[in-house]
Amino acid sequence: MRILYLSMSYLPGRKASSVHVMNMSSALAANGHTVTLIGKQGAPATQSLHDFYGVPNNFTIRQLPRPKRRGGGAVFAAAVLAEVARLRKEVDLVYCRDIIGAQIGVMLGLPTVHEQHSMPLMKSRWQLPLWRRLVNAPTFVGLTLVSQALRDDIIAHDLAPKRAPICVAHDAATPPSLGVNTRRPLAAPPRIGYVGSIFPGRGIELIIELAKRMPDCVFPIYGGSASEVAHWQRGGISTNLQFHGFVPPGELNQLYQTFDVVLMPYPRSGVKIASGEDNSRWCSPMKMFEYMASGTAIVSSDLPVLGEVLRHEDNALIAQAGDVSAWQAAVTRLISDEALRQRVATNAYRDLCEHHTWQGRAKQVLATLGLT
Repeated sequence: MRILYLSMSYLPGRKASSVHVMNMSSALAANGHTVTLIGKQGAPATQSLHDFYGVPNNFTIRQLPRPKRRGGGAVFAAAVLAEVARLRKEVDLVYCRDIIGAQIGVMLGLPTVHEQHSMPLMKSRWQLPLWRRLVNAPTFVGLTLVSQALRDDIIAHDLAPKRAPICVAHDAATPPSLGVNTRRPLAAPPRIGYVGSIFPGRGIELIIELAKRMPDCVFPIYGGSASEVAHWQRGGISTNLQFHGFVPPGELNQLYQTFDVVLMPYPRSGVKIASGEDNSRWCSPMKMFEYMASGTAIVSSDLPVLGEVLRHEDNALIAQAGDVSAWQAAVTRLISDEALRQRVATNAYRDLCEHHTWQGRAKQVLATLGLT
């Protein structure tokens, strides 16, 4: 198939959405399809977009400018519409994870798949009507959702398509091409890592407290802007807590190999995404799958949705969200029990390779939606 992936993400960009669309585009291409990704033109990069994101150069990227002024989003959407209209005779399927892009696909009468990562805004004056129009459009061919919990709520609120199928596909990761060593020796001092967003509502507060309680460990944190790093450092932090800022996605595989334990300290509620929306009920964080692919032992919050993938003392240790003592106990168990640390890391890596690779995810989506 000739697939046109429409994205509202900046390329390159630091948001998880841009990482997602680059990996899905590459995964669709790896399944034998011809893929073109359209996204916003980001700041100039010193390397190719494929290298920046660490994905194979097996699909085409078209970057369209988004004016840096009020109304720039509408200008960009109009440019996407014009580009899709120009290419419509060369497209078999439109795929996107932004409702505006999906509307463009069905407006032009093209078979369209929409991927949703959270509940539609129920009280929105414009988004909810657009949602209903989209999922019931004649050329809408399927809906991809990132968790069973999200599917259940979509159905419960009567927001499911009337005739098109739904595919539940958790997010994914790509294991390093050379594999990983899940039995690597413990560093001295032990390195307890975190990679991801660092704005309030991601659990950084818990890591700060954990570092105070565990002075014999080092806590490297990667991610966030310079201003976000400064926010956390402003009040003074433990010397064993290290904020390193943003690292390009293509460099993460090597970085993960320096950690002994990795943390997913999401709070019970109020898990914020970049838009400020609480996504704790439905999230399928890419961080989880990247951690699994790294062959590093995971400690995770006990959010019910994460239980769709993680199992306590099998492929992770699960600690009560926000309970610093419980997190300290879990980390201590992993660094003091080599067999446990290696077992959960090995099981997580096996589960990732068998069930949660990007290429497998793309294949599952197309098969479930009847598009193979």
